Amino acid sequence: MSSSSGPDRPRHRFFDRFTEPIAELAREKIENAEDRVREAVQAEIDAVGASVRRRAVEIRPSAIAFAAALLLTVFGLGLFTTAAVLGLSHVLEPWLSALLVGAALILVAGGLAAWGRRHLPEPTPMSVVRAREPIHPAGEQVHPWAD
Repeated sequence: MSSSSGPDRPRHRFFDRFTEPIAELAREKIENAEDRVREAVQAEIDAVGASVRRRAVEIRPSAIAFAAALLLTVFGLGLFTTAAVLGLSHVLEPWLSALLVGAALILVAGGLAAWGRRHLPEPTPMSVVRAREPIHPAGEQVHPWAD
């Protein structure tokens, strides 16, 4: 004997005709809310991207000027170092003058690094703090997509 309500046959319940429209309405509302959230997040991402692009266009000339200044400064320091080596080579052997100028530059760099390390801010110890949920002035949570 075979049963009419086997695992292969869908079961029709009495309340399905009442719950199906409600479930469909709930699915539509959830999809609508998801779409609104997705659109809100995308709008925020687009706004931040536009702001960053606008700011990059504003500071581009200054960034190029600072890069050029850095490059010229490096070339100038290289020329000063070369001049120091050449000037000292009139008194000493050229290899010895290059060695002394190089050692002096390394000592200056070490002093600057030590000064910079001493002026670093003290590291703050890590602590776990539970964040409290912010309370809206209206006293309830307000969503931008609320109808």
